[in-house]
Amino acid sequence: MKKICETMALSPLFAGLDHDIYHVHCENTPIHTFWKGQLIVMEGDLCKGIGIVIEGRIARQKYTPSGEFTTLELLGEGSVFGEDLIFSTQKQFSYSLEALTHVKAIQVSREDILALISKSPRLLLNYLALLSDRSLEQDRRIHLLSQKTLRLKISGYLLALLEEKLTKEGKMLREALEGSAAMSVELPVSKEVVARLLAMPRPSFSRELISMEKDGLVRVDGRVVWLEDIQGLACGLYEDCGVEE
Repeated sequence: MKKICETMALSPLFAGLDHDIYHVHCENTPIHTFWKGQLIVMEGDLCKGIGIVIEGRIARQKYTPSGEFTTLELLGEGSVFGEDLIFSTQKQFSYSLEALTHVKAIQVSREDILALISKSPRLLLNYLALLSDRSLEQDRRIHLLSQKTLRLKISGYLLALLEEKLTKEGKMLREALEGSAAMSVELPVSKEVVARLLAMPRPSFSRELISMEKDGLVRVDGRVVWLEDIQGLACGLYEDCGVEE
């Protein structure tokens, strides 16, 4: 129960809420367990509530009729899914969710969400912010995938990881771009999954990463990537090779 409450508190949906508002869900909500490779949601399934990842990592996948797929997004502890569907006129999932590791998740029903919103207007604000952030994230992904070269796609992804890391430390990407020190990021998943996220074949991803290493842009040590030339990585992504205002 403690793990459920702690994770719910960390999720953007319940951030800043009084614990007493959702304490009953910590006690009564069953935990669903999934093994690595198991499908948590299949495309076409009916969305019955908002899912919250308690433990593990999930990939949002889009499959083709031939069985090939593209990884659209990665979800980790505290991430939510289904929030864009429970109040939609189209409640079927348009994607699949696959467990990349051993996963534990819970589900909060539409009725429970409505009941909680009636108790806390803050939850409604969190929900609206969650939908807005998802829209912004989709825009960023479109921008990343619209880059014309593999190098620009990889550079954009690595800089996004760095920005996320710096934000957690209370810093800004601009500071890193204006400095000369190398900084490291850690790939959250295997290079194969990252390649699928960037919509490129794994061999192409590996070759370009090696090429970037030879050019002095990065240094790769397993999943840890040292960004040796942050300004060089940013060039081409931003017109002035810096951060947009």
